[in-house]
Amino acid sequence: MNTIEIFGLTIQLEDWEKQNKLPLYIINNFFIQKATINEIKCLALSPQEDLPTIPSLKKQINKIQDIESLPVFLILDTLTEFRKESLIKNKISFILTDKLIYLPFMYTFITDYHNLDMCEKLTKSSQLIYTWMLYEKRDKYYMTEVTKKLNFTNMTTSRSYRQLVSTGLFNEHKEGRKVYLTTKYSKTELFEQVKPFLKSPVDYIGYINKNDINEDMIMAGETALSHYSMLASPRLITYAIDKEKAKNYNIHKELLNIDEQVKIEVWFYNPFFFSEDNQYVDIFSLILSLIDNNDERIEKERDLLLDLLLSNKKD
Repeated sequence: MNTIEIFGLTIQLEDWEKQNKLPLYIINNFFIQKATINEIKCLALSPQEDLPTIPSLKKQINKIQDIESLPVFLILDTLTEFRKESLIKNKISFILTDKLIYLPFMYTFITDYHNLDMCEKLTKSSQLIYTWMLYEKRDKYYMTEVTKKLNFTNMTTSRSYRQLVSTGLFNEHKEGRKVYLTTKYSKTELFEQVKPFLKSPVDYIGYINKNDINEDMIMAGETALSHYSMLASPRLITYAIDKEKAKNYNIHKELLNIDEQVKIEVWFYNPFFFSEDNQYVDIFSLILSLIDNNDERIEKERDLLLDLLLSNKKD
């Protein structure tokens, strides 16, 4: 078994015993090995000659995955800019030795060990783990606690914390069979680095009748902001609800009567997750939900709350 260390990833390579089940033209095109990347099983393809066209490459990868259903990535020594863009556009995983890693099945896109980037925003579960870490006052963040607190499967936790590790802002450790993360950055430094990859928890906004308000909903938006700050309480009350539970309600697209309706924010995760009192959404999720609001009054109070939260100061 060969082991490769590249950009903080440990890749273990061994013989793939099913290679003889493939058509001869694929065997001639690629040397195929079984790979383990940070405990994720996959297949590594090393081209024996020039890469085929993208459509042909996709077909050959599909045939390989018909034999064993595992993620597949290419190991390349050279790569033109045009070919690189084509591979990324078609979400074909590859490692360009010592220069670039593109592994979308691990949410990893690394161009330089000291200049890491992610392909897209953090996934919902990765953002939730980051939010949980933000509220915890500790040096070690155990992933078993994440699984329990956020009701994740082990697979979801594993994939999500690895996306965080791929940013280069967190380090992965093991204590027996327990995995935990650490970081050398303060909460303020972390937020500044992670901020571009965070997104508002609000999936969409609508309105419901006041008579429909119940325990599935929690106060959010400007209503929650007025609770946490000096901002006057708005006339139109805002609530948040989990996206799955929202399917059970008749949510209108238009505000027809401000005295009979409330605004409802439909969140892509449970807005009760980090609430301290189950009446108002937590401060950090609230801040993210208002991140695109350009009202100067709201911006001011939002930024004050963020400073307090990141510095762990009390009112």
